[in-house]
Amino acid sequence: MPKLPKLAEQIFVVFTLFLSTSALIPVLIEGGSGSIGNDSYSPKFFMLVYTITFLLIVKHQKNFVRAAQKDIWIWVFLGIVLASTLWTVAPDITPRRSILLLGTSVFAVYMAMRFTLREQLQLLACALGIVIILSFMFAIGLPKYGLMTVQEGGIHAGSWRGIMTHKNILGRLMNLSSIVFLFVAMSNPIQNPRYRWVPWAGFILSIALIVLSTSTTSLVVCLSLMAILPLYRSWRRNYNQLIPLSIALILTVGSILTLLLDNLPIVADAFGKDLTLTGRTDIWSAMFDLIWERPWLGYGFNAVWRDWGSEITAYLWRTLAWECPYGHNGFMDLFIELGIAGLVVFILSFITTFFKGVMWLRITQCIEGAWPLMYLTFLVMYNISESTLVETNSIFWIVYVSTVFSLAIEYREAKNYQYHPSFIKQDWMNVRAFTKHK
Repeated sequence: MPKLPKLAEQIFVVFTLFLSTSALIPVLIEGGSGSIGNDSYSPKFFMLVYTITFLLIVKHQKNFVRAAQKDIWIWVFLGIVLASTLWTVAPDITPRRSILLLGTSVFAVYMAMRFTLREQLQLLACALGIVIILSFMFAIGLPKYGLMTVQEGGIHAGSWRGIMTHKNILGRLMNLSSIVFLFVAMSNPIQNPRYRWVPWAGFILSIALIVLSTSTTSLVVCLSLMAILPLYRSWRRNYNQLIPLSIALILTVGSILTLLLDNLPIVADAFGKDLTLTGRTDIWSAMFDLIWERPWLGYGFNAVWRDWGSEITAYLWRTLAWECPYGHNGFMDLFIELGIAGLVVFILSFITTFFKGVMWLRITQCIEGAWPLMYLTFLVMYNISESTLVETNSIFWIVYVSTVFSLAIEYREAKNYQYHPSFIKQDWMNVRAFTKHK
């Protein structure tokens, strides 16, 4: 039985991760009316979270400083975010949001400091498991809240949204949930064999919610991730096996893409889309008109998509002829907010983490060795048509930052101990957990 302090920290992390999904509270405030009201509760909860995080960091300040030094690019990026308060077009928004992003990032570093990747996946599974259970309860028992009934004029009536404000948001979160539960199930952390079905049930229910949400993007991303995981795991083999596997994958994907491109109008019509990616190319074109006016530093963090009172937002909405809430591409939103400087630094952070992920994968045999690459792939795939790349109080940013620092910590310690891969497969995560909590 875990000691109370450690258990209390785990409960705190699970609560924070659940809160960072933006689940339940906005839906209850909306009340099934289709109009999202002002959420005055979540900021108070997050203020409490960041206060507790600060106190925990003070308690473990030496370990936190050591962990925070493991990666430079995140801090450079956050420096640009904070500095954007000097040139932002929204001086009432950017300073507050910048501080919140810093708080979100610090919590993520704390999580990486205190928990191994395996433990983080288990904590994520707990938080997402709560979302799954409540989503089924709301959709079945409280359909006024759990189904898309009146939202967007009822065009998605019948689609499940669970305890999220939109079906696509549920689908996106369940994509993350599906790979988290799959990794937990494959790592087999439950000692009692009678309960080993639990993570598999979480995986299956996550897939079920993706289907019930009727989110086409979520389903495509989910199927793609399931196909990519075996490829990443094959990178551990020798190059004689890796080359034919990679060639076979390239030929298969190339053939499928060729088939889709040759029949693009038919495919788009079958999925209810148009060849402008449901208007996204028009959005990006309008954004580029503004980007070239301030290409280096952008317009400020979270300063673009606001209301008619903003000159920048008003221009975009007049050009598009509708009130678009965001750029529908995480990299485009980052580009217009922080310019070339912010985009380049983030990409450097991403690429550095990806290569570290490949090296970490090669020196481990445990399933968690593939987690960084899988999550980075998920992040890129979703931010092609959505915008969840850099958000305050967001589970996606928390997981990205915690993965960056966890990977740096675990990779260096694995090299220092110079464990044999077979030992790492069985005992490395347990050794790391003991080291963190002794």
